[in-house]
Amino acid sequence: MNIINNKIITDLKRAREILHKGKYSFVLIREGELIKSSYKRGVLPLLEIIMEDEKILDRAIIADKVIGRAAALLVINYKVRALYADTISQRATEILDNFSIFYQFGQCVPFIQNRDQNDQCPLEKLTCDIDDPSLAFEQILHFYQQVLKINI
Repeated sequence: MNIINNKIITDLKRAREILHKGKYSFVLIREGELIKSSYKRGVLPLLEIIMEDEKILDRAIIADKVIGRAAALLVINYKVRALYADTISQRATEILDNFSIFYQFGQCVPFIQNRDQNDQCPLEKLTCDIDDPSLAFEQILHFYQQVLKINI
């Protein structure tokens, strides 16, 4: 079980403040130090970290503008300690709860919308039937590389 202490709460608050002050989309703090911030959208900042050095995520604190099911599965698989999301999907909260990951959020929505806001986010759809976090990474990476043609 994930034990939440004052240090985690303090780091989570700091990550949220950095996210908002810098108008970032993503912030990662580890052992009290800012490790990465990004303006990139989607799960791209997480994917980049995983490709560079996935161990950085182990016991890290993240703050993100949007956390859907895909990001939640990555957070779980790479052992993030806690997260904050301005917006989180109900599907993400369910999987985070199942794996006892501590999280805070600004608002919870039924699902993350796509960028045109006329359907679900494609990654929310892609991961809707994935319950094993270890399977999510390959599916998400394939989507970015093959469908979106983004070389990570």
